[in-house]
Amino acid sequence: MNHEISIQTLCRRLRPAALAVALLLAVGAAADGVSVQWQDSTSLRLAFTVTDGKGIGSNYSVWATPMLTNGRGDTLRLGSTVFRGKRNARLTDRARYYGEPVPQPSGYELPAGATADYAVTISRADAPWLWQGRVSLDTQREREGCCDVEPQPSAHIGHFAYVPPLRPALALVPERGKAGELQRDNPVLRHISQYRPYDGTHLEGALFVHFPLDKHTLLHDFRDNGPTLDRIIDITRAIMADTTSTVKIIQIVGLASIDGPVAHNTRLAGRRADVLKDYVMGRAATPDSLFETVNGGEGWRELRAQLAAGGSPWRDRLLAIIDSEESADRRERLIKRLDGGRAWRWLRDSVLADQRNSGYLRIYYDYKPDSAAITINRAIGLLRQGRHAEALALLRTVSHDDRAQNALGVACFYAGNREEALSRLTRAADSGDACARENLRQLRLIAEAERLND
Repeated sequence: MNHEISIQTLCRRLRPAALAVALLLAVGAAADGVSVQWQDSTSLRLAFTVTDGKGIGSNYSVWATPMLTNGRGDTLRLGSTVFRGKRNARLTDRARYYGEPVPQPSGYELPAGATADYAVTISRADAPWLWQGRVSLDTQREREGCCDVEPQPSAHIGHFAYVPPLRPALALVPERGKAGELQRDNPVLRHISQYRPYDGTHLEGALFVHFPLDKHTLLHDFRDNGPTLDRIIDITRAIMADTTSTVKIIQIVGLASIDGPVAHNTRLAGRRADVLKDYVMGRAATPDSLFETVNGGEGWRELRAQLAAGGSPWRDRLLAIIDSEESADRRERLIKRLDGGRAWRWLRDSVLADQRNSGYLRIYYDYKPDSAAITINRAIGLLRQGRHAEALALLRTVSHDDRAQNALGVACFYAGNREEALSRLTRAADSGDACARENLRQLRLIAEAERLND
């Protein structure tokens, strides 16, 4: 592309000098005397000066056109300036007076030896390539006499490259400890404030394991016991090892199906609860005082809930027997005689198998305020507000915490400590922090752009 942009700010200063450039702006990047100010990554403010000496001759003028190029075929002209010798200026003024056509520069018209101050704003939409790699600023020069134009050597003014700002990736740290984090995916976990003694109703979200018919032997490979037992142990161990969380109560409710004498089933339900308790204690190093084991006996309430939610053809009659008969043994006999035993056979094969389990297990936890997480999150808030020094001071107090490393790396970058920033971000990235990996990627781009400015 080859475009020309008009000069938006004009300021003349007369001073003798050779072809030169000078720094005009204090804010932004400066390379070889060129002042560059990037405005929200959407526009570029460029400032420099061009001066041509007096030695061009009284009868001549020099046309100087600053232009930006990237070496890949893109060019942007920034408005030409003409420097006129004394006689050339008088002849040009006379020609204009008599209405003769005289070429007009798009920028300045100055005496030889004067200085043209350029201050140009360029939109990214007009020249996006300025934001992509190294850009050179040169002045194309032509010497013009009364009847000829002679090309002159171009003058290099400077070069620059866009240095992208760091847009830090920062994620808040959970402040509720390991238990609060685990609870999102494990409804078996409940905060201690939600604890209620078992009242015979279904414990929503609780885990349960199965036992063979009329047995209280806990088998890891029976039905889906393996994954359930492993999950119980993993969750318990994780909370026990966490300094910000603590297990308060492990609630186990032992149950048996309604099939058989009530007294026998009650003893069986109690033994199953004790077996599961011993299993957890032996593998998760939990003290006996944490357990609340409840003998739930026969699971009539569980059975009723299953029947009410299902579509059995005997649904209404079964519910009527359960609701009207107080004696559990008589209730069982009535169900077994219903519809010539067909209702019982369906119940035995489709429903009661799932009642032959230890009952339900739920873990109640409590957590302590995570002071380090609170500090890290406060610092992240300061970083987002641009209060980098305050954030760094806060983060120094928790610099031992792995969770602080990404934010620390960002704060160190803003403080100008690149070496520590890279070290902190690398440590965080190596531990699996996705935000740190993104920040490292940005720092590599920034370093490459700064190298192009050298």
